[in-house]
Amino acid sequence: MPTVLSLPQPVIDLWRSQQALAKHYSHTGLKFTLDGRLVGDIAEALALEHFDLSLPAKRTKGVDAMTASGDSVQVKASGLKNAGPAFTPGTGIARYLLFFYFDFPAGLATILYNGLEAPVRAQLLPKEWTGTRVVNLAALRDLAHELGDANALPLKKQTVIP
Repeated sequence: MPTVLSLPQPVIDLWRSQQALAKHYSHTGLKFTLDGRLVGDIAEALALEHFDLSLPAKRTKGVDAMTASGDSVQVKASGLKNAGPAFTPGTGIARYLLFFYFDFPAGLATILYNGLEAPVRAQLLPKEWTGTRVVNLAALRDLAHELGDANALPLKKQTVIP
């Protein structure tokens, strides 16, 4: 079963502001979406807050955090209901992968994948590709269910789940 966390109030406030901005400029057709780097940084901050992780001494593409034992972790996120994590070839490969889905209106972050990154790469990505590939979300959920929690990173003990 996926882990669900509450989003911090500043993230909820940011989403509300984004919604107000989009509404104010609705006549332009612009959406002002929360995506890309901002959503990724929010996910990394949540991972650092709720897991026993630290930032790596030197930032490397594909490695966002380190476990206490020195294993690498990649953190990915999406605020889109049907989008899995996006991967780019040629970047670093982490030992673990955390994938968050943000339900901004509900103020929740659901960890849809918490485990080894290798099975995701081996089973859900082509052997070779160019550009950015988004992993099929249903397939990711199935893989997470199949793998279970055996290789999941543990939450910090003080983490409160709503």
